[in-house]
Amino acid sequence: MTTILGIWAHPDDEAFVAGGFLADAVRRGDRVVCMHMTSGEGGLLDRQPCPPETLARVRRHELQDSLASLGVEEQRSLAYPDGYLDHVPVDDVVARIYDALVEVQPDLILTFGRDGFTGHPDHRSLSANVTTALEVWNQPEARLYHAVVSTEWKDRFVPPLNEFEVFWPGYPVCTSSDTTLHLDDELLDAKVEALRANTSQMKPFFDAYGDDFMRAMASTEHFWLPDRVDHRIQEIDGVASTVDFEHNARAA
Repeated sequence: MTTILGIWAHPDDEAFVAGGFLADAVRRGDRVVCMHMTSGEGGLLDRQPCPPETLARVRRHELQDSLASLGVEEQRSLAYPDGYLDHVPVDDVVARIYDALVEVQPDLILTFGRDGFTGHPDHRSLSANVTTALEVWNQPEARLYHAVVSTEWKDRFVPPLNEFEVFWPGYPVCTSSDTTLHLDDELLDAKVEALRANTSQMKPFFDAYGDDFMRAMASTEHFWLPDRVDHRIQEIDGVASTVDFEHNARAA
């Protein structure tokens, strides 16, 4: 059994960028733990301002429903201030991530790439902090996966998504992925259900673009292994192996 630790800035990050990956791991019987640095209180409620305390409660509840859709049963919350993660002392954040690594003992760590996927400062700061914590942990056999954006995905989906200002100016920065995961119907259903569970953030997208667009957007996920020397692209139809993408991938 592989143990996977996903480290995210906000509720819904895990579903948006790696929901299929996580659902696939659960389906195979792997242990999946998700850790969120903030409660997402800095966002909007259905595109409208909302008191932070209220939105934090809403998003924590939505997160539990979202993770349940993916089959993820273990979750940690650190409650750092949403939107200000890059203002928190680095030593403090790194120490908390290090503690989680020691506790969970993951074989695989999944988080944002250096561009933060959307360019959000919380995402970019977290990516750097995870890298530093892994260096301190010093377990060479543990693998780090970065969720990244492909050029094709960017060209097709970023313009409409940016009607809602999802991506910061100049982002995403596309990276040649080592692995592209094509979600089969079961995984795609689970991911879309997880996205829909984050009603406060995702309902405007479903209302504006419809299910077909959201399913198409969610149907592929791209990952880069920053510590690999050989950056070959692995195409996986239907099902991914998080034990070893290179040698254990299987077709749907």
